[in-house]
Amino acid sequence: MKHILVTTDFSEASESAFGYAKEQFKLAGKENNKITLLKVIDVVPPASINFEYGLALPDKKGMLEKVYKHASEQMQEIAEKQFADLPVETAVVKPKKAVYQEIIKFAETNNVSLIVMSTHGRTGVKHFLLGSVAERVVRRSPCPVMIVPAKP
Repeated sequence: MKHILVTTDFSEASESAFGYAKEQFKLAGKENNKITLLKVIDVVPPASINFEYGLALPDKKGMLEKVYKHASEQMQEIAEKQFADLPVETAVVKPKKAVYQEIIKFAETNNVSLIVMSTHGRTGVKHFLLGSVAERVVRRSPCPVMIVPAKP
């Protein structure tokens, strides 16, 4: 393992993956290895409306920048709290595609050896309607994926 990617959506369920990522890192050895903590910003609803030429235009770009800045700050806090004394980098990705596609793209372009992510454990109608990012990542990933169940 040279590069371990850990995903988070800032939910309590996603924290389950942190411990497993640290274990994998320690098993692989610290030399020339690193961990990247990744957050893909989900679709952002418009926060305010600008009126231009009598038309209502959502300020989606402004809201996305605020969400990006806040997410970057949260990622630094998580890195310092959860991954102290480990070579960890943080990355926040602005959405251009679906979350699972952005995770896969990041893994491909950054030569990731292992993706560690948690699942929310949705079943039935919720799973059907909301889908499963973890399931889609597993199906399309260029590297092994470790799926960790959410903390009980």
